[in-house]
Amino acid sequence: MTPPAAARTKLSDTTIIPIVNYLLLFFLIVGGISGVIAITLIYLFQDEAPDWLKTHYAFQKKTFWVGIGAFVPLVVLLTSPIMSSMVLGGLVLILVFGLFLWIVGRSTVGFNHVFHKRPIPNPKSWLI
Repeated sequence: MTPPAAARTKLSDTTIIPIVNYLLLFFLIVGGISGVIAITLIYLFQDEAPDWLKTHYAFQKKTFWVGIGAFVPLVVLLTSPIMSSMVLGGLVLILVFGLFLWIVGRSTVGFNHVFHKRPIPNPKSWLI
């Protein structure tokens, strides 16, 4: 049995992978495996994507690499004996929370852009 025409069109839509990636990146800080899946999908599908979707893939790559690059040292700091100080521990927790908000913000903005089939205006930007 073949799926209805509307379902076939939706499944073959080129925006499915970027949408899934934004959802995976949204949960990046909870578990790193979602980010690994997202970055793998990015590198698998970015070459065949139309130009406007390539901006989303570049935006997602930046979000992943900066997110992982900042999260790993923060976790190492948080688990080190140096963090016995409440002030340093609190500062690192604030930085982790800020990183979480940055990733969630970028994922939400990117999802909105891909949902409306718009390119990311400046995919290499550090800001949202």
